[in-house]
Amino acid sequence: MLKFMKPALILLAMVLIANSNWADWQAFNDSSNKNGGTDDPTVTTINIGRSSPGPVEEELLQFGSGDGTGVIARYEETVSTGSVFWTSDSITVDPQSDAVTLFGEALDLDGNISYGDAPGWHVDLVLEGLDPQRTYAFAGTAMRGGGQGYAERTTNWQLLGADTFTYASSQGAWKVGEDSVEFSTGHNKVGYVARWTGIAPGSDGKIIIRTSHTVGEANGGLPGAHAYKGYAGGVFMLELESGSNQGPQQNMQMVRLFPFQGLPANPASSVVVGVDPGTGILDPEAVEMFLDGSPVATTLDFSESIINIIHTPEDFFASGSVHEVEIRFVDTLTPALPYQSSWSFTTVDYSNLPSLDADQAMNQVETKDLRRGFGIRTMAPDPFNTSGGNWGLEYTEDLLIIWDQPHENLAQLDRHNEKGYFVESGGINYQRDQLAIGNHGEEKPFPGISGTEALIPEDYEEPYTFFGCEIVTLLELSEGYHDLSVTASPQHELYLGFGPNAFLIDPDESINPGKGDDQGWRYRFTVPQSGIYPFTLLFFDDLTGSSTLTTSGGSASSLEWSVKSPLGTTPLINAPVVGSIKAYIPEFAADRQVQASIELNSMTAQSFSFNTLAGSNYLIEGSEDLKQWKEIAQLTAEGDSTTFRDDREPSSDVYFYRVRLP
Repeated sequence: MLKFMKPALILLAMVLIANSNWADWQAFNDSSNKNGGTDDPTVTTINIGRSSPGPVEEELLQFGSGDGTGVIARYEETVSTGSVFWTSDSITVDPQSDAVTLFGEALDLDGNISYGDAPGWHVDLVLEGLDPQRTYAFAGTAMRGGGQGYAERTTNWQLLGADTFTYASSQGAWKVGEDSVEFSTGHNKVGYVARWTGIAPGSDGKIIIRTSHTVGEANGGLPGAHAYKGYAGGVFMLELESGSNQGPQQNMQMVRLFPFQGLPANPASSVVVGVDPGTGILDPEAVEMFLDGSPVATTLDFSESIINIIHTPEDFFASGSVHEVEIRFVDTLTPALPYQSSWSFTTVDYSNLPSLDADQAMNQVETKDLRRGFGIRTMAPDPFNTSGGNWGLEYTEDLLIIWDQPHENLAQLDRHNEKGYFVESGGINYQRDQLAIGNHGEEKPFPGISGTEALIPEDYEEPYTFFGCEIVTLLELSEGYHDLSVTASPQHELYLGFGPNAFLIDPDESINPGKGDDQGWRYRFTVPQSGIYPFTLLFFDDLTGSSTLTTSGGSASSLEWSVKSPLGTTPLINAPVVGSIKAYIPEFAADRQVQASIELNSMTAQSFSFNTLAGSNYLIEGSEDLKQWKEIAQLTAEGDSTTFRDDREPSSDVYFYRVRLP
């Protein structure tokens, strides 16, 4: 079992041991006591969610005596698709963790208020009847116990309505702000707790604890968290503080640790300690980090309110290796205050993973003129063609050969390029009906398929037309360990190479429980040599897939392709973010970089004609010096020739134009 932390000169994780001498009273609530594991009559069981027995509102009781506290606790939910569910899941948790230390004596930690099925959900725990002249402490946690496959499911805890408070959550939890913290509740084996002390409720005697999905990494949220899967709490504690419990706020806190304790680390990971300086000043000369007992070099990132202390190893961590990190630093107060703490992490075991064939790789010179993105062909054969000349889709691998067989393709092909491919310049993140059932927000429709309606033949009420996509791309992969994720409903296959001779890559069966879209299929392998590698991703929808997340019913399909990066993020491949993998469109599928030609004798008074392909989109760019270009218009060609007129006021005596594809 991993140690939570070592004794420290100044303990940065708040000590959560319950001690009745430090409080006038404590009240505990088990919000998910479905299995009846909590039987203490002085612990309340206020709860919410589908199948929950209630009550949703009740007075909290003083733990031990059962006397009333005068505080009314109430749950209120803001629903999205499916809203929340009341469940009981068996869990495993570190017995030395904050969660067990704080809640273990009072209640059973099994169970949770489950997640909503789309972005935008949250559950409010409203606490009313608080004494405006006193201060309180609050702590909460949730435990799904789903294993590492559920680690991306995250809860954001936010304190609302308090006049003053002090952040006091577990050291390894991910601090978003003074009033907000996130950590994995799908796999919270390390027992993290969201906690605030010194909460002054204000004149209305009311505060709100809001639980929801992550706020997103771009907003300071936990790296790698699912866009909207999480859990709306499980248990909580409210404490009326006594005067002796009010100590001075510490100047510094460790509020982020990476790699995460209890989760397998990417062997290319950096080691990061996030420090909230508070009102203190970090002495850069006094920062010391030890990795496995030896001092290592660090850099400091002061780019935000959190100071990141970073060590980037020169080599990858060995497969399945266990590492101990110790950090020491000094706050330059008078007198100076020393800080010290430690944690452990384990890297993934990649000793028996397959290795890609280095002979398949291209070099950067061969791809210097290629466009970023993917080439996509979509197939929807006519299911009622009785002429015998129509090749149908029965299996995913049919998508490797159907293009050369007789068929009548019912997909919308108006946006095909001259090579017969759709061009996707962003990430692969598709959803047939654009419902929120994937792992990332902002799903796009499948190219060539305008929702389920497009798959319903005339005079029929239900969809009958199978469809599939062939996606070809070149991925820029560095040497070493890689972990790709394909979230697909219902079927897909991933190949190294192009065409019928491509090599099928098997997913890691030890990680993937089934072909649902509740989590991604994981493809883990090593790359022997950095280079550009060809990949084909096939997706086949035979209309039998009903998403496990579409609780409102109906069939749905989705497809996402992402990468589990060393930074802990899970970005879509080719996304414009750190940690993503660059994708390039193979030459046989891409448009020419400059599609149009401009005839000089056709230009008159800021107007010119150029050759086009009907239905294709074009960018018009302008320049005064042929060095800096600015996009000034976008056009969709209606025929073989298109005329553009620049109706803006002339900005220069000499002006140049060029035409490019988007």
